[in-house]
Parts: sequence; C-alpha cells; structure tokens
Amino acid sequence: MKAALFIGLFIFMSAKIFSQSNSSFCKAVENSRFKKVERIFKREFNKRRNGNAYYHGPGSGMQINHQNTIDTLTLWLKNKPCIEDAIWDKCQIKISIYPGWTIIGAIFKTKKGLVEKCFYIQVGTTGSIKIFKWQFPFFKMKNKLIYKKMYDQTGFIEQQKKNCIDINK
Repeated sequence: MKAALFIGLFIFMSAKIFSQSNSSFCKAVENSRFKKVERIFKREFNKRRNGNAYYHGPGSGMQINHQNTIDTLTLWLKNKPCIEDAIWDKCQIKISIYPGWTIIGAIFKTKKGLVEKCFYIQVGTTGSIKIFKWQFPFFKMKNKLIYKKMYDQTGFIEQQKKNCIDINK
C-alpha cells in the first residue's frame, strides 16, 4: 500500500515537473531567453506541421490546407499572457513559387520592454538535396510545414494590419 502511494506520488510530481505550461514560456519571454522560446514554439509547431487534409472532389483528390494550422499557431501565441499581439502574413501578396513561405510575427513583453520577433515557416519541400552547387532530386516533394528560424523584425505587425485593411477596402 505504501509502495503504491509512493509510486503514485512520484508519477504525479514528475508529470508536474516535466510538463510545459504557460509559465515556462512566459518566464523565458520575461527573461529574454528567446532560444528557449524558440524551442517551445518549435515543439508546438511540430504537433501541427502536416496541415489539414480534405477531399476536393474527383480529379483533384486529397488537398492539404495549412491556413488553419497557421491560424492555430497564431492563436496559441495570442493566448499567452506574455504576448501583446501576434499575426501572420495572410494578407501579404506573395509570388507563386513552390515551396512557399509564411511568417508569424509576435510582440513579446520582456523586462526590458516590448520586443518584436518573427517566425519564418516554409510551406512544402522540394525533395532535392544540394551538394556544393548542384541539386539532386532524391525524395518526392511533400506538402508540409518546415520551421526555419526566428528573427527580429520591427514594424512587422503594423505592416500586416495595414495590408489587411488595404485588401479589405
């Protein structure tokens, strides 16, 4: 009986210690530890990288949509108390090349003030491997999201809001 109680208490305590909560994300933001913020965002990103598949009728077959995935990641950021605002570049006019890209921008509340960062995400893979300057097509193309990097970008959120207002006129 005591052994079962001890094991149950150990499992409960270890689950509490190893689980990621809003507080660890916000503590990292507050202390300007953006490498940890990037790791936590990447972990959340990897859960949703395949997108939503739907049947688009005969002839087209199965299609994969990533807009809901990117909306979900943006809302995940917005729901954090240490994020002032987050938006992605859905109103940005882009050239139609494959693989595409999208950017999620967020304003973080740190001890030193507000910091604006962007997450660069590639939409799709070519399946090619670059060796020196040559490209070899070893794998088939895949329609999934790939996290590339996090970088500083001031004014990104204001620019995207302006783009959406201009398009909705």
